Amino acid sequence: MVLKRILPLAIVMATSPAFSQVQLFEAEVSGIVPHAGISWNSGITQYLAGFEYTIDGRTTLGFDYAAPLKDTLTFDPDLKSYTVHPYGEFEFIEPDNLKTFSFAMRVDFIHEDTRDKPSGTPAAKKYNSFTRTWLGGGPVFALRIFSSERLALIPAAGYEAYYVTWRKDFLDPATNGASGTFKEDNNLWHDVSGSCAIHFILNEFNGISFEPKIVARFGAGLQSSDLLNVSASLGYVLAF
Repeated sequence: MVLKRILPLAIVMATSPAFSQVQLFEAEVSGIVPHAGISWNSGITQYLAGFEYTIDGRTTLGFDYAAPLKDTLTFDPDLKSYTVHPYGEFEFIEPDNLKTFSFAMRVDFIHEDTRDKPSGTPAAKKYNSFTRTWLGGGPVFALRIFSSERLALIPAAGYEAYYVTWRKDFLDPATNGASGTFKEDNNLWHDVSGSCAIHFILNEFNGISFEPKIVARFGAGLQSSDLLNVSASLGYVLAF
């Protein structure tokens, strides 16, 4: 079965986060960015929260946790999904060279899974599950535009290719466990993204960053609802 037949039953998420911003920090400046946000496509809306650590303005390591506001695992309404997402971004422009331009490589590991069933769940449903794992990366190009002493704009564009593998286990109660559905497959997906971070500089060490982002997603098995993904995140920027 191709993936598009189970996606309406699965976790159709806009999984590329709005952050991972080496560009928020000047060369040789380190800092942290705790952040929270929301992402949307026509299939699902989810919240996300995360934390980033940037080292010397060149390397960002981050982690996001996300979950849908309303689960769409309609083949088993008892299933509740979540996503864990470690990532990194590595800038290749030398410090103090072309300060306003950034070229970086980003890598992502995304794992979607479901929480344990509540107590008293029927045996045939207890082993129902859906998992999906993404592994990918690609280039990110950005500009740092200082509009004033208190405001910096950081427009960015990126591309990522993902190897995606998924598995669905479903023991249909109607069969009394005599038979079930066990499906798995893998696909190659592509993300093309555009964003613009707005960095409000409070003082030398503190600021607030708001970043809207649009991601177009392509690949085998995806539906029209997966094509356009919109997200926005708000973060506190602490340099040191």
